[in-house]
Parts: sequence; C-alpha cells; structure tokens
Amino acid sequence: MGTAVLGARILLAVVFATAGMGKLLDLPGSRDALRGFGVAEPLVRPIGLLLPLAELATAVALVAHPSAQWGGLAALLLLLAFIAGIANAMRRGRAPDCHCFGQIHSEPAGRSTLARNGVLAALAAFVLVEGPGPSLVQWISDRTGAELVATALGITAFVFAALSFFLWRDKRDLTLRLTNARIDLNARPPGLPVGSLAPDFSLASTTGGEVSLRQLRARGRPVGLIFVSPDCGPCSELFPEVIRWQRTLAGGITLAFVSTGSPEDNRKAVGNDATEVLLQEDFEVGTSYRVAATPTAVVVGADGRIASPPASGAAIESLIRLTLRQRAGDNGRSSPVSAAVPPTT
Repeated sequence: MGTAVLGARILLAVVFATAGMGKLLDLPGSRDALRGFGVAEPLVRPIGLLLPLAELATAVALVAHPSAQWGGLAALLLLLAFIAGIANAMRRGRAPDCHCFGQIHSEPAGRSTLARNGVLAALAAFVLVEGPGPSLVQWISDRTGAELVATALGITAFVFAALSFFLWRDKRDLTLRLTNARIDLNARPPGLPVGSLAPDFSLASTTGGEVSLRQLRARGRPVGLIFVSPDCGPCSELFPEVIRWQRTLAGGITLAFVSTGSPEDNRKAVGNDATEVLLQEDFEVGTSYRVAATPTAVVVGADGRIASPPASGAAIESLIRLTLRQRAGDNGRSSPVSAAVPPTT
C-alpha cells in the first residue's frame, strides 16, 4: 500500500507542477480561460496568478513527506473546484478552453477533462485517507538495484505510452478538423466574389527579386493571374500561348504566371529563361484566391478588386478576350488588342 500511496503522490505532484508552470508561462491565456468559466472580471487577474502558484505549492507539498497529506487535501480541493467549474459550464451548454496545462496543452472543457479530473481527485482522496506513505528517499533505499531499474523502465514505458496516446488523439483531432475544413471549402463556389478586394502578395520571381500584386497593378491595366505548376500537363500546353499573349497584349492586360516548385523546374517547364514566373511556397496564393486546380486564371482589376470568376483550361483564352473587350468598352473605343488575341493552337 505504501508504494501505491507514494506513486499517487508523485503522479499528482507531476500533474500539478506541469499545470502550474504552464499557466505561469501564459498568464493572459489563463485569465481568458477564467473569463470563459464565468469568473467575475475583478477576480480574473488575482485568481489567474494565485491559481498556478497554488498548484505549484501543492506539487511541492505532495513530494515532501511531512506535508504529503496536506498536499493531498489541497489537491482534492483544487480538483473539486475544477470539476464544479467544468460541470457548470457543461450544464450551460458551454465548452470554454480549460487551459489546464497553459502553454503546454489545452483543450475545450468537456467530458474528457471532467473524467480526468475525477480520476485525479480519487487519487488525491486516496493520499488524504491512507496517509503520506513512505518518503521517496526511504522507498529508494529499501529497493534493490534490479527493482529500481525495473521501476524506471516501467515509468519510462508508461510515459511513452501516455505521450503516444496524446499524440494519436491530437493527430485524430487535427485530421478531423482538416477533413471538415476541406468539406467546407469544397462546398463553397470556386473563386472569390467579383468585386471583392484581391488578396495582396509578394512572391519571389524566377528572374530575380520579388514581385507583388501592387507592382503588377501599378501599370494601370487589369492583371491576369494564371496559376500553374511545372508538372501540370495542361499547363505545359498553355505556357507558349501565354508567353505569346504577354508580347502581343501587353498594352491591354498584364499576364503573370503564379506557380509552385523550384526556379529550375519552372524555367524548364516554361522553356524560356527570360519569362518571369512568380513562385509560391505551397500554393498559399492560390488558396487565398480559392483556386483549386491548375491551370486556372483570375483577373484582378486595376482598382485591386476581383474582376472575374476563375477560368480553367481552354476557358482562360475566352476570359482574356472578354477582359480586353470590357476594357475597350470602358474606354469608349474599339479594342485594337482584342482582335490581336491569336487563337490557341
């Protein structure tokens, strides 16, 4: 029984020390958590500081043999307070961030946190009822070398098993969130709403330096952003056509490749070292424009607003023709450049 009491004391001490230190490292987050649990604003700041200090003091009391039973009492009272706060939040249909371990780990308060605190409260009650048990020094001195090695291996295995479980659970939660985010994204119509502000960007260029959307717009013409990738088959067919349009339509629209991959791969794919390609790191610009595939083009007006829905594949040429005709109509003259758009071969 003495070994069980000592084990409960050490486990509780580790939990409270981790929780107290994590909260001290993130006091603003601890205060936000208290607000989420309905603590009155005048009490948030003092409790936000006193709570982690009380947890650290409880951990020290549990480790020290003379104060271990008092540490068990303090741990039990704190855990009962936590349980009451979580149960009250659940009763009101709320799930505030528990901030249980501060910067180290946090999760929405719910059944799992309630169950965990219930188990810890049972351990604290066990220490309180059974007494302090042996001191850590005495327990170690009463064990043989083989017993100590076996105990250390058992503790190590338990820690690794616990870490593996938490990592598996976090991975499962992240996978679920990512899946839900993808479902939500796929349910939305492609592209940003016409008339909305176009997300700005600044990307490295294969010809050197960086190019931003603001710089592309500074020429006073619509900007056609053509999202491509070096390993995209349809893109390889589009590259020579767009390069030709860049020469013949320069007075009516600014066309810019936005790609992924390395500069070398893009120069090889384009087949022209002089052609400028703007490089994303991980399709982040395409995502911000709600572009799902390559090749896809989006037109941004000279005013910095989205001027067209996205167009993919063969529809890109039609989008450019339409943009040129609309610009010519806005200028009140016939378009000398719209007729210059050569058909795709």
